[in-house]
Amino acid sequence: MTETLRSRIPGLALAAVIAAGAWLIVRLIALLPPPVGSLPLSMMLVAILAGLALAAPVNRRPGLEPGLALARGIILKTAVALIGLRLSLADLGQLGAQAWPLVLLVVATGLLVTLLLARLAGAGPRLGILLAAGTSICGASAIAATAPGLKAKSDEICYAIACIALIGLTATVLYPWLLERLFESPEEIGFILGVAVHDTAQVTAAAALHEQAWDADGTLVAATVAKLMRNAGMLILIPALVWFYTRRHEGGSAKVRLPLFIVAFIALSGARSGIDALLGPDHALWNDILAVVAQASMFAFAMAMTALATTVQPSELKAHGWKPAVAAVAAAAVMFGVAVWWMN
Repeated sequence: MTETLRSRIPGLALAAVIAAGAWLIVRLIALLPPPVGSLPLSMMLVAILAGLALAAPVNRRPGLEPGLALARGIILKTAVALIGLRLSLADLGQLGAQAWPLVLLVVATGLLVTLLLARLAGAGPRLGILLAAGTSICGASAIAATAPGLKAKSDEICYAIACIALIGLTATVLYPWLLERLFESPEEIGFILGVAVHDTAQVTAAAALHEQAWDADGTLVAATVAKLMRNAGMLILIPALVWFYTRRHEGGSAKVRLPLFIVAFIALSGARSGIDALLGPDHALWNDILAVVAQASMFAFAMAMTALATTVQPSELKAHGWKPAVAAVAAAAVMFGVAVWWMN
């Protein structure tokens, strides 16, 4: 074992233990009776909170830094690339033709409104882009996927993920109740949940909550299709956001190279689509492999978020103030309103 590898073990072990603890906490809370047990808590949010709590003692132990640096570097980028295996174009069939106009409208609205409101709120350009990616595309995963290309600071990433996670959690509980009073069709409700709730897990939880609470049939399928189409926007929008930021804030170079992890992300998405077409979407072994990769990706994300959070001081989060968070809330409300207007 080389000296370099040996020096990274303590920090990596700490990140892994906290990620495992975050996974266990989420699973234990899920065993509690409703409404607490039905809340779709995120491993990443729990890991961030744990990392923030441990920031001071961790910073007093320099021996942990090599491993933590690896977690918030290569491990984070690997986790981003692995997201590509979740996005098969073949998965978007059936209801996709009905959902795509709504998806395009709401994603474009969320992106533009969040960027505008974040700027008016005084957020820096990186934080504004992170909030826009999380709001319009795919919650914490989109933030984590966009951050390395922007060279975002750890406090910006943690602030954005905390905002998006809490907004999505609130929407998960509130939107099904509101939509049940506005629409009769479970399919329409599912489409709106798919485009207006942030994280995939939150969309699934909100749709399942609606089906179970009102004995509806079709909400979950419609929500899943709409969310998959929205997630697929990462293939285009994340490289575009990185390109836009780099052109404006890093010298205006005429040639902006895509980060290798984004190239890998796109390549793995293409591989997923090709293998699905070859083996069929219901192939048992392939689906088992995808499930393992998805879990590994989320665990790697939790390790990376832990490592990022340990570098953040509370004063740094406070420095961003409450206005960017309000901008994110307002943008989410606009997306929900646009989706309801379209379906009416």
